[in-house]
Amino acid sequence: MMSWTPPRDREKYGVAIYNFSGINDSCIKLSVGETVHILEELGGWYFGYALHNKALRGVFPKSFIQVRDCIVDKTGPVEVVTARLPPIVQEVTAVLREWGVLLRKLYVERKKEFTLVRDTMKELIAHRSKILSGQLPGDELKQLKYRITHGIDRVNARLGLDLVVRDENGNILNPDITSAVKLFRHHDEAAAQLRKHEASDGRVPTVRRTPHLSWTAHVSIKNIIIKVPEPSEISLGLYIGDPREGKERPLTEAFIIPWTDDGYNGHPDLLLKLKCLFTDLSTVTLDDNQVWLIGSVIRLGSMASKEVDPRRISAVLGKKITSNDSMRRPFGVVMMDVTSLIQKQKSVTVPSNGSQEVDQFAAFYPCGEKETLDLKKLLSSRSDAVRDNRTGFQGIWFTFQLLNGDLKQLQEDNAHYVALRDVPVALRLGLSDVIMPGDVRNDLYITLLSGEFSRGAKTCDRNVEVTVRICDEKGNLIPGVIHQGCGKGPLDEYHSVTYHHEGKPRWAETFKIALPIEEFKKAHVKFTFRHRSTNDVKDKNEKPFALSFVKLMQSNGTTLMNTDHELIVYKIDGKKWNDNDWSYLNLPWQRINGEELTKSWNHGVAPSLKDSFTISTTFCSTKLTQNAELLRLLEWGWSGSPDRTTLESCLQGLRRVPSEELMVFLQDTLDVLLEILMNNSTDDDSDNKVFEALIYVITIATDKNKHEAFQPVLDTYIQQNFHATLAYNKLIHVLKYYVEEGQNADRQETLKKAMKCLQYVFKFIIRSRQLFVELYGRGQEEFEKSLQQLLEAMASMMKHTVDTTLTVQAHCLKYITTTIPDIITTFDAVIMSQILVKMIDNLDQKRIPKQKLMTMNEIIHSELFKFPECRKVLLPSFIDHIRRLLAANEEVTDYEVVMRKERKKTKLKKILDLDNLNDDSNMTEELVLCVKILGDILDVLFSSDVGPNHEDISLLSTRLLEDILSIVYKMTRDDPLNCKFVSVLVSLLRQMSDRHYQNFLNQFQTSDQLCNFLLELLMVVENLVKEPVFPSDWAEMILLQNSVIVKVLQKCSRVITERVRDPFREAVWFNFFHCAIDFITQPSLQLEDFTQSKRNKILSRYRDMRRETALEIKSLWFSLGQHKIRFVAGSDDRQNMVGPFLKMTMLPDVELRKATIPIFFDMMQCEFYSLRDQEKDLPPDMARSDQKIKGKFNEFENEMLEKLDQLVESGHGDEHYREVFQNMIGALCEDHATMREPGRKLVHTISRLMDRLLQYRTIMNNPDNSAETRMSCIVNLLDFYSEIHRKELYLRYVYKLSELHLACDNYTEAGYTLQQHAALLRWSPDPLSSALRSPHHISLGRHDELKEKLYEEIISYFDKGKMWEDALTLCKELVKHYEEVIIDYVKLSELLTRMAVFYKNIMNPQNLRPEPEYFRVAYYGRGFPAFLQNKVFVYRGNGFERLADFTSRILDQFPNAELMKKLTPPSDEVKESPQQFLQISKVDCAMQEEKFSSAHVSEQIQSYYRANHVKVFTYSRPFHRGQKDPTNEFATLCIEKTTLQTSYSLPGILRCFQVVRTKSIELSPLENAVETMSSANREVYNLVKRYVQDSTLPLHPLTRKVSGMVDAAVMGGIVNYEKAFLSDEYIESHPSDAERLDNLRHLIASQIPLLEAALSIHASRVTEPIAGLHEHMVSSFSKMKAQVQEKYGEAEMPEDLRNEVCPLRIHSLLSMNSEQSARSSYLYSTQDTKWLPCSSIEMDSEELRPPREEPRQDKSRLSFTRGLHAISSLSSEFMFMSMSLSTSQSSLSRLSTSGKVCGGTLPRHHKISSNFMNGTPSKSAKKEKSFSRLLRRESFTSQREPSTQWFDRSDSQLAPPQPIFELTEQVTIPLTRERPKRTELEPERLLIRPRSLTMSSSLSPTPSPSLGSRESLMSTPTGSICEEEAPPPLPVKMRDQDSDSVSQRLSAISLQAANPSCIISDISPEPPQKPPRPDKSYSQEDPSPP
Repeated sequence: MMSWTPPRDREKYGVAIYNFSGINDSCIKLSVGETVHILEELGGWYFGYALHNKALRGVFPKSFIQVRDCIVDKTGPVEVVTARLPPIVQEVTAVLREWGVLLRKLYVERKKEFTLVRDTMKELIAHRSKILSGQLPGDELKQLKYRITHGIDRVNARLGLDLVVRDENGNILNPDITSAVKLFRHHDEAAAQLRKHEASDGRVPTVRRTPHLSWTAHVSIKNIIIKVPEPSEISLGLYIGDPREGKERPLTEAFIIPWTDDGYNGHPDLLLKLKCLFTDLSTVTLDDNQVWLIGSVIRLGSMASKEVDPRRISAVLGKKITSNDSMRRPFGVVMMDVTSLIQKQKSVTVPSNGSQEVDQFAAFYPCGEKETLDLKKLLSSRSDAVRDNRTGFQGIWFTFQLLNGDLKQLQEDNAHYVALRDVPVALRLGLSDVIMPGDVRNDLYITLLSGEFSRGAKTCDRNVEVTVRICDEKGNLIPGVIHQGCGKGPLDEYHSVTYHHEGKPRWAETFKIALPIEEFKKAHVKFTFRHRSTNDVKDKNEKPFALSFVKLMQSNGTTLMNTDHELIVYKIDGKKWNDNDWSYLNLPWQRINGEELTKSWNHGVAPSLKDSFTISTTFCSTKLTQNAELLRLLEWGWSGSPDRTTLESCLQGLRRVPSEELMVFLQDTLDVLLEILMNNSTDDDSDNKVFEALIYVITIATDKNKHEAFQPVLDTYIQQNFHATLAYNKLIHVLKYYVEEGQNADRQETLKKAMKCLQYVFKFIIRSRQLFVELYGRGQEEFEKSLQQLLEAMASMMKHTVDTTLTVQAHCLKYITTTIPDIITTFDAVIMSQILVKMIDNLDQKRIPKQKLMTMNEIIHSELFKFPECRKVLLPSFIDHIRRLLAANEEVTDYEVVMRKERKKTKLKKILDLDNLNDDSNMTEELVLCVKILGDILDVLFSSDVGPNHEDISLLSTRLLEDILSIVYKMTRDDPLNCKFVSVLVSLLRQMSDRHYQNFLNQFQTSDQLCNFLLELLMVVENLVKEPVFPSDWAEMILLQNSVIVKVLQKCSRVITERVRDPFREAVWFNFFHCAIDFITQPSLQLEDFTQSKRNKILSRYRDMRRETALEIKSLWFSLGQHKIRFVAGSDDRQNMVGPFLKMTMLPDVELRKATIPIFFDMMQCEFYSLRDQEKDLPPDMARSDQKIKGKFNEFENEMLEKLDQLVESGHGDEHYREVFQNMIGALCEDHATMREPGRKLVHTISRLMDRLLQYRTIMNNPDNSAETRMSCIVNLLDFYSEIHRKELYLRYVYKLSELHLACDNYTEAGYTLQQHAALLRWSPDPLSSALRSPHHISLGRHDELKEKLYEEIISYFDKGKMWEDALTLCKELVKHYEEVIIDYVKLSELLTRMAVFYKNIMNPQNLRPEPEYFRVAYYGRGFPAFLQNKVFVYRGNGFERLADFTSRILDQFPNAELMKKLTPPSDEVKESPQQFLQISKVDCAMQEEKFSSAHVSEQIQSYYRANHVKVFTYSRPFHRGQKDPTNEFATLCIEKTTLQTSYSLPGILRCFQVVRTKSIELSPLENAVETMSSANREVYNLVKRYVQDSTLPLHPLTRKVSGMVDAAVMGGIVNYEKAFLSDEYIESHPSDAERLDNLRHLIASQIPLLEAALSIHASRVTEPIAGLHEHMVSSFSKMKAQVQEKYGEAEMPEDLRNEVCPLRIHSLLSMNSEQSARSSYLYSTQDTKWLPCSSIEMDSEELRPPREEPRQDKSRLSFTRGLHAISSLSSEFMFMSMSLSTSQSSLSRLSTSGKVCGGTLPRHHKISSNFMNGTPSKSAKKEKSFSRLLRRESFTSQREPSTQWFDRSDSQLAPPQPIFELTEQVTIPLTRERPKRTELEPERLLIRPRSLTMSSSLSPTPSPSLGSRESLMSTPTGSICEEEAPPPLPVKMRDQDSDSVSQRLSAISLQAANPSCIISDISPEPPQKPPRPDKSYSQEDPSPP
């Protein structure tokens, strides 16, 4: 059987190349690109895990994995595999994965950085592919690597990610092998580079290095577009100067390009070779001059151009022009200014070979046949280049690349670079800036400038051609030494360009002569001039007509000077002239100013007096000089002349040699001087002079300003070419002499220079000694002795205190360190160290301290400091100096002291007008050097090549650690030195071993010293953690610092436990706890906030430092013993450790929590068993066996609750922490017999609090939650803190709630909220406790002061919220306080004035105060916050907000919630589901204040108390019990009334409160009828009382009410009651209802006197427009009265009404309206009559409590009081609920049917047919609407609507009348309805409500029969005829609901549509038609869809 086997190491790493979803639970899922660690293999399967999730292991197929080469690290506890890739590739891979996660987040959040990250990722992917290809050369790979790292750093900086630090090669630094100081410096440099880049234009910088002094220009010809008639050549070169001004001068040799008209079509390979390197270009030259690329196009042929045979092209191209068969004729020039290209490319010092090359174009300017190549003339005559019709402009296309370095360096650094291979090189016309020993060059450049030639015997100017030959001293031709330029072979002779008939030609042609030195001294240049004829035959016979020559060497032995030379032109006698004759050499060759030539023939030549010829020469030689003084010295040295006088003269002349010339011959000069010095053995003064000359030469060679590049030349010379083996003795002797004579003013200048070049003097000494030893091998002891004497003399020189030696001493200190590498090769390093220490110590402390520090720093970086024996000598001295400077500069570290000094200096400068006051800048510089030295010391000691460093670290720690700590502690965070000192401190603490810590701490002999140090150390660490000195993105630096702090805390913990417990030092323990907890809670250690890759990196390198520190804290805590109680119940709150420990345990690490939470139980035990009767002045202590224990842990509980509140709100803790805390502490308490109960109670309290706090944090941190939700969450906490009596926490959230209310303009609620605080205060001057202080009034410290201030704020808020009644309540309390307590009449008068304003505001009808409606909202499901789940709330609406608006608002707060359509209680499944379900409905409020319900109370007052201070709310649901009677629905219509009681009254501190009590009762049909009648009577009574008391009230409300009740048709409702309940059948079957039936009769009869009183008032105020209506009302009433009194007797009018209302003479009116009476009788008949009482089902805003019923005296005359209060016979259970009488009719508005909702009932013959839905309403239907509207409006008695939905309020807003439906018991109550279709609405419904009733004058005198039978029994909503308004918009979720599911008011009026201007008319008996369907075409009246 096969088994799983581990794979080979190189096969343990793989990458998924396909997606794998798994086939069973044993598989792991993989995505393309995921990396896996392969642990085992079997067959075609692997077993392992994905590297991004190491915890999940499983199998996956082999075919889905591509195995990659990897590195397996088995050194750690687990095996780690990583891909074997270049570090840069690994970094790119990690970055791409990290950015991939961020990219999605940036896209979702629409951040502008998305584009940057996306584009950079694309670039990184492309670069990564290039690197992985392995085909990039080294330098291009380096450039690409730099671009990658820079792109990563740039994006990381933009995204706020960690800064990546790299070494010089771009590799990420490894902190494990890098010192803290070095790591800090790299961070600082990287941050500076990023800041520099951000400040720039954002361009990606390129790799930069120290630029070489010379440059090389690489020119590659891409295409040539020049039309030439004959074979030609292009001489291309670099020039300086502007050719447009005729100032161009050649900078380099020319590059010769052969060219024909056919180009290179036949030889395309030649075009690829057209490349040239212009090398040795000086930086100074390129910076100071304008550089041009100029090419002369020379035609090779006859004088006049001819067509060239194409067959001769190849021959012409390879032909060597040496004969006279053709002449060189000018054809034109190409030129371009390349200055800008050079300056642009100079910024790039590394060639970017992979970069895209840009083609450049040099335009061609042609030259005519008779023109010259004088560029100034040529360009002035032609402003544009030549344009070719086919090819565009003529010219040359090329690429130009400037490379830093000379040719040798470029070839070494870029060996692969093809562009540098086999390319012609054009040298500069001059020597290189740096001439290395062994470099030999001997080139002479001659430029033919101009000439002037007479015509001679010719009639016109000659066509002059110059032929140049190089001849020896005998006139023999030296062949092959002339070079026209690179790209063309050497020439035997050179022919100039021939101009046509030009007597004064200007050639400007340059060529090079390359001769060996031996031949150069004897050679001369011969120029012959010949006329070139246009006739070929004549031309062949033409002979030279003149000659000139120039000798290359001058008579004094120097070469030809670099200048212009005007040569003598000798005419040639053709008959006597012999070309091989060299006798002309005896003649002068150059014109001398002032000398006149005489024309005399000599050997066939004679000087021409008129002709002239000028050339320019540039000599480039490293062996032949042009300086005579230098030549004398060199010849004197070579000859070895003993003449001392000549020597001195030569040495003096050396100083007159130009430095440039001297540097060219540096090697020869040094050889001569050293040779003289060795051979001179007679005269010491001569040695001194030679030494001075030697110092002079070395000084020039080492001058950084001019000849810095020659230092490597000097080094190379010393190592390779120096041969003076005996020079060391003389050099030591002479230098010692000068050092000892240091105070001699005559010697100081030379000594000063000698000190500056001390490095090379010692190099000569040491190298000379080494050469001597190699040859002879003896004299080492004498050499060391003499060298030591020299060094000792230099150390003694430091003792001088005269000012004249100060510069010498400074130079000596500065440059002595440069000699160390050479000296220690042949001299003892320890002795050298001792001498260096003497030098530093001998110098006075006040003399050049800065230079002293710099010298110390250089010594630290020398090889000397790497030797442990030398460090023993050097380090103590350095430390002493640093400590002295730190002590002297300690004041500088104090920022405040510095600022005080600066202010004093500024003031003194202004007073004394001084500008030269000394400042602390020098001291600051010294401090900078000190910290640099310390950092360098630690950096050097951290490296592995310095040997053992234990003693060095010990010395540093014992002598400097305290000083560094003191400085870091005193420095401010904004001090730039602070970071540096902290890095030094971290580095020192890191490098200290356990033994170092132990030795350091043992040096503190006393406990006080130790404690002081520990306190300072802990404070420094705490400051570093709380106020980090390093930026947050310096992750590596911060982590390294934290790892060191962990180490320090562990050491401190150990020493505190061992040495600070007895005697106990509380401050040390306290500071340690705080420091450690601040450390582990710092953001940089919270691994959960980091990406997975960063988290893994931290854990692998540092582990979880929080756990280690937490374990130290736990260990230290349990080692406290009996002292623990001091940190639990300490007298000082700052020493209480409950809060810090709580913060620590809340860290989101499971192991840490489990390890540290038990500390709390230990704290509980400590306080529980602490001493009960503790003296106040003594610290808390534990109880002994014979003492009483405290027995509780209230202080721990108080602190725990307070800190828990603060920490959870700030983001600490989670649900897991609550569970762990509850389980662990709960289990510990359960196991403790004594503390079980109080511990269990505490755990329960903390658990509940955390639940609420976590909910609060979640709600407050989610911006999607509404203000109402946040307020409810806060109140949830308030209730809890009130329950546990935590005043300070309670008030904290009171003010948060108040601020939230104010932000939402909820001034009323804000006032009630602040009252919670005021209620806790007293009207006494007692001082406030800390728990009762207000955060808004910190300065108020007494109860009465704060309470008065709060009352003022609350009154102001109530005023803004128009809650003047509540404001008056507080004002009355303040009045009493002002009048009786503080007796302040000023405040009293102001307050009373303000109260008067409030009263006026209440009674002013202009102050519109909306009566808010109330809504029931039920939250079902677990998807809501915990404080809302499955709870019911009553909400107070906003102003005029109606149900639809409110529903939309609630749904906006919970967009995922589903709105339930029925009021039926939900199932348990719904309640426990994770979803959100909402029930929203309107409720009525029950008036609590009975005294305000009386009719004599003003409406303004009643309206306020109807809607405010309400705690009880009601709503009703109608249903049918049993089978519904089709002829009379009232017989089975029942009402379910529900009463809701909230936790607090509204308004309050919230706009909603939870329902805490719910009670439901059912009213039988008879009880419903009794309640309906009682409510209607009371409404009429109140209305009449209101009109009696206030004659100014508008009449239309009374008109609406009475007109709806007196019409005979109203009696149809009474008929239905009679039919249902007053029939004999019912009375017999329900004997128990006798009393209720009696009450119903009384109520019917009691309605008549009330209506009579109302009509009396109406008659007294009736106006002409409604006179007809009034007559109709009186007529109807008379018939109604007769019928009612006939059946039920006559009722008395209430006495209060009878005394005030004059009865009407109704009988006279009855006789006038007999016809109306007949009609009324008809309508009142019970036959075929069906009526349905319908009104608002919600409770009225006022709760009625009926008075006791008076006994009846006569059945025939019923007491109104009895009838009015007949409802008192209802069950006591119903009366307990204090429901108003109006609630019964409200039950009828909640009907839900399967068909359309009917608004009420009509007489049977008016029943609406269902056919109405098939068409539009008829005219009769419209009349019905108008009349129904009138009746509906007239029935209003209250200005406030009962609980109706927005679609209940007016009939015009309803759908057209629908068929009557039957009520059943199964009826359910829908909550809302769909928005009515626009086709169902009348246009007039959008009208605005008028303030009064207005009737048209066209009213019919004979009104139609009334259909509002319901109006005699109940009230309807208030409104006017025109009181219609559009419904508010519905929430989106409700727009598509079926309109059948809406609750309607069951009123006869709801079947009507309103028309304000219509005439009341009869209702047509025709059935209305069915309205159009909503999904069909819309009405023409409103074509817009709903």
